[in-house]
Amino acid sequence: MTSAEVRQSFLDFFRSKEHEIVESASLMPSSPNLLFTNAGMNQFVPYFLGDRPAPFKRAADTQKCIRAGGKHNDLEDVGFDTYHHTMFEMLGNWSFGDYFKKEALEWSWELLTKVWGMPAERLHATVYKPGAGDPAEFDQEAYDVWAAIYRAEGLDPEKQIHYGNKKDNFWMMGETGPCGPCSEVHIDLTPDGNGGHLVNAGTPWCIEIWNDVFMQFNATEDGRFVPLKAKHVDTGMGFERVAGIMATTDGFKDFTKAPSNYNADVFAPIFAKISEMSGKSYGRTMPEDRNNLSPEEMRDVVFRVLADHARALSCAIADGILPGNEGRNYVLRRILRRAIMFGRRLDLKPGFFTELVAPVVETLGGTFPELVERREVIEKVIRSEESAFDRTLDRGLQEFERIVARLG
Repeated sequence: MTSAEVRQSFLDFFRSKEHEIVESASLMPSSPNLLFTNAGMNQFVPYFLGDRPAPFKRAADTQKCIRAGGKHNDLEDVGFDTYHHTMFEMLGNWSFGDYFKKEALEWSWELLTKVWGMPAERLHATVYKPGAGDPAEFDQEAYDVWAAIYRAEGLDPEKQIHYGNKKDNFWMMGETGPCGPCSEVHIDLTPDGNGGHLVNAGTPWCIEIWNDVFMQFNATEDGRFVPLKAKHVDTGMGFERVAGIMATTDGFKDFTKAPSNYNADVFAPIFAKISEMSGKSYGRTMPEDRNNLSPEEMRDVVFRVLADHARALSCAIADGILPGNEGRNYVLRRILRRAIMFGRRLDLKPGFFTELVAPVVETLGGTFPELVERREVIEKVIRSEESAFDRTLDRGLQEFERIVARLG
């Protein structure tokens, strides 16, 4: 399946389950304690808290998210691994006081295995088991649903179900707000299919692809977890992760290649533009040690950084968030400057980053039309920021050379 087909298949599946398909919210969050919209559930917080009645009982969408500041911050990992992003799409489905754990988990399984054809034996589930001082109780209900699913597939629940404490299996939007225990689905991408022990080990060879969050509590400023008026479902699936897995494994037929989100075709036009400007090609290497990169690994790190950061900047500016000196605006400026610094490793000419807006619009404009509508504004803002930072770098290098000459 192409990336576009993956996205559409998800939405069509939940439309068939009577979900209202809603538009992505802006990356400018409505919640004052967030820098950016960082999860699909952000726009639905008033419904979870019971502050406003939901206009529908079920919803699904693909949500633009940025995780580059605050509680969820993946910026420094981007490029050095193959599965983190500053900007990504989160495919999600929600229930507002309607269905709960059984339906959510069974539908997750149905889409993954029956519609998309993921091998059942390669899918591992996690269930919340609190540690000392963690909120709530062991999630027996989720465990029982998963156990029934695995037994029906002829698989041993004891081998397929894993446990996680608050760190891994209790989802919180921020320090306060709606939250609850969660149950994740991880896929084993190891060549021999015996990577279940790698669940939650921070490796792309066995990676989380979907998180079913059961919204049951409101985390208060004084550290309490107060039960919500109704129980809700909030799920999130990394679109680029799933599309990358499908591309890497050739539709789950070949598990010999190193997994990477960046193998998804949604990145191909951006990589093609970088290749055109640099005369180099993306080699799909996976760094073994980020502190000791080979020239080939560093080249690929730069490709990933530029592709990711161009998407983040373009989408944020399209939503009215501009680079600046404070808060979320400064985060965008940091992302842009990080991209420019990495771009210099490919000897790219000044102004190169602005050229990446076009392939971003090409790949995402059909899903997020604001990119098409505001393309000129995006290019103008990036061009201005890029030019100012290039001048700053040049002045710094000249001053450095003068100091070296004096000392010499």
